[in-house]
Amino acid sequence: MRTIKNILVPVDIMEDNAFFVEYAKLMAEQFNAKITLLYARPLLDRFYDVYLTDEIIEQIKEASKQRALQELEKIAKEQLDGIDVFIKLRRGQPQDLILEMTESTEFDMVVMGKHCRRGVERVLFGSVANRVIKQSSAPVLIIHPDECKIG
Repeated sequence: MRTIKNILVPVDIMEDNAFFVEYAKLMAEQFNAKITLLYARPLLDRFYDVYLTDEIIEQIKEASKQRALQELEKIAKEQLDGIDVFIKLRRGQPQDLILEMTESTEFDMVVMGKHCRRGVERVLFGSVANRVIKQSSAPVLIIHPDECKIG
């Protein structure tokens, strides 16, 4: 059986993460493991590089990076107290970055949330969790928020 020493926890700072971060903390406590919070920063260059100067683009990128770091540090402080937490910001598509990171032997498990998207919203945005489940080299624990559970 694999040992669990490093848990990858992908978060979206624009969404609620508390419902699955608590499970990551439980797992980390149970196995005396470290947690790496990952936020995949979107690639937005194609949306604004025609209309804005390079200087303004760099300012926007830096402000976005600092805001993401603040949010990740807040999650670490408020929800993962007492756990060894590392923060990673990477730029790209979330599912691609998560899968790339699970291909290495650095992470023993992924704990992530699945959002309640249905219908057109699900078709438009797809499911990061579904792709990770199907292709991950590491075990994946998916947590559904309470409002998605059918009683």
